[in-house]
Amino acid sequence: MAKYSYQRASTNKDKQSLLRQEKFAIDHEVPKCNWYQEYASGAKTDRLKLQQLLSLLKEGDELYVIEASRLTRSLKQLLDILDFVKEKKIKLVMGDFSFDVTAKMSPFLQGQLMFLGMMNEINRLIIVSNVQEGVDAAREEGRIGGQPRLTKERLYEKNPDFFKYYAQYKNKQITLKELGLLSQVCKNTVYNYIKVIESR
Repeated sequence: MAKYSYQRASTNKDKQSLLRQEKFAIDHEVPKCNWYQEYASGAKTDRLKLQQLLSLLKEGDELYVIEASRLTRSLKQLLDILDFVKEKKIKLVMGDFSFDVTAKMSPFLQGQLMFLGMMNEINRLIIVSNVQEGVDAAREEGRIGGQPRLTKERLYEKNPDFFKYYAQYKNKQITLKELGLLSQVCKNTVYNYIKVIESR
């Protein structure tokens, strides 16, 4: 039995950190030599590192991913991976969810996985749609170049951790400084992100 970790970010390493995913692997005692990292869209089904990892997995192995969206944002691919791990009898751990498919998986557990995959795909489609709307609006106003306006949806895609820790900040469980540290952004960026979230 061997433990493996898959870690993915959509943008390059200069813009999006894998530190939180690395910590998840460390906390679950996955050896660093079994970490598979890549920067690619979760909608792509032919990601090199993911395919390499899946080809290595054997019966009884354990696969650790911090959340379903890091593994894939495609419902179809998630279902394909689920069929694969069931056939291979691999334990799949995604964040707080542990799917021990070395034994027979209940219909309820399979439904949970399908729901996670559906929500991730819907979220991706919303983000794509909003970005396209921003580009179209910019063209209509004669602004072809530049970055699209930062929206809640784009912010969630860029830094989903911020939303998680922002809720703790609003409940006064953590300080503003801790919010920045946990989300891995500077103080000024924290202020900008809060403005985006709280804007109407």
